[in-house]
Amino acid sequence: MTSSNSIVIDWSSSSSTHSFIRIDDPSFSHDNSLYPIPDVDSHTSLNNNNDGYPIKDFSSISSISSTTTPPNVDNSFLISFKKFHVTRIHKAGYNKIYEFRRSKSFFFEIVDHHLDTNQLHLRIHTNDYLMSTTPIKYHSTSALPNAKYQISKGLQHFFSSQKVIPRRIQKKYFNMIRQKLLDRITLIKSRESKIINKNTTTKTFFNFSYKRYRFHFGIFIPCDHKIEAKGLPIPPRLCEVPCPIVMSNNRHGCGLHFFHKYPAAIAFVRNEHGDFTPKNQ
Repeated sequence: MTSSNSIVIDWSSSSSTHSFIRIDDPSFSHDNSLYPIPDVDSHTSLNNNNDGYPIKDFSSISSISSTTTPPNVDNSFLISFKKFHVTRIHKAGYNKIYEFRRSKSFFFEIVDHHLDTNQLHLRIHTNDYLMSTTPIKYHSTSALPNAKYQISKGLQHFFSSQKVIPRRIQKKYFNMIRQKLLDRITLIKSRESKIINKNTTTKTFFNFSYKRYRFHFGIFIPCDHKIEAKGLPIPPRLCEVPCPIVMSNNRHGCGLHFFHKYPAAIAFVRNEHGDFTPKNQ
């Protein structure tokens, strides 16, 4: 999916003192009002989309709205994983989202406008190479589901595909993870829309851990740096690697291309969490 199909996100500075949410922390107040998670063992049927990919259709997945979809109106949409890989980069601080041995990253695409394609196809960008890229069909009563519904289905897609977080933990933290992703959208929009020259950053992701497994959940903001193939007669392409931070004046970029997009000198300092952050000028 191109960057024009994704909302722009705001990376406001994380206010959290601790980097990871510990699910075994007794001081954390758990929300037991659970959003229903589909049974991953439910019967599925295989179809083909316009690209020829097999599609699993979860018949048990219903929309949030109680209204009925009009006859002959197909508001279904697809969700699939899309894998990214970054090399030649120091994977510390904000760039930890590119580390794939000690943690896994999942960045959710959110669409806020109608597309020119026949069917909406959302992607979850991940560095987990074990995730299947087969699209799965979900149903909605709206031609353009809102952000909350898109994230809900995206989380269902993630939980049904992963194998390390048990069902009881999924149900326990589903609402919390969804709300933190919705909060990320607000923070990212707020940061990027500011018209100031300060180099304050806002993260596009947050951390979640279960036992020895660590995850980075975030909102997908593509780098969009133009990559040219020098000496080859092929058109340039835009970098689609997720950005770890955003700044004011709609500044964002992946860890590999940020300083190529914004070559002006930026002084960095290490904060109390060990992350390198731009020094305010």
